[in-house]
Amino acid sequence: MFYQKLIDLNISVETEEQLFDLVGSRAIKLDFARIGYISNLEKRELSYPTGLKFPQVSLALPHVDPQYVEKPFIYIGRTIKPLKLKQMGDNADMDANDFLFLGLKNGSKQPELLAQIISAFQDKDFVKLYMETRNTKDMLQIVKNKFKEVIK
Repeated sequence: MFYQKLIDLNISVETEEQLFDLVGSRAIKLDFARIGYISNLEKRELSYPTGLKFPQVSLALPHVDPQYVEKPFIYIGRTIKPLKLKQMGDNADMDANDFLFLGLKNGSKQPELLAQIISAFQDKDFVKLYMETRNTKDMLQIVKNKFKEVIK
């Protein structure tokens, strides 16, 4: 589910909407997502915010309904400047630079994947390595090693 071409650690955008447009356009162009992906990202994020705060990092896990996914993927994005977004559960305001866009074709696998991601970001050693990584090749190796059991 991880691909080097779906990792961008230097995204220059001002808003969450600009980020969704950029990531969505790339995912569609690379045949990972279908038309409607971007609007479904925006719609779902308004109804069900995906921001998560951990002791060492804040991130968001935007995702869409399975019909907008062509083939399963996780797009890793990091913005240069923190973006304002809403926290999962309580809709509290938060800032984040790190995003994992989840493209799942089988929605029933989502809870298991979320549990794996949450567990990974509670691991201080993994988070330190993740946050210090600046190039896509290294990031690909880090996440592939951490998520060996990730759902196909």
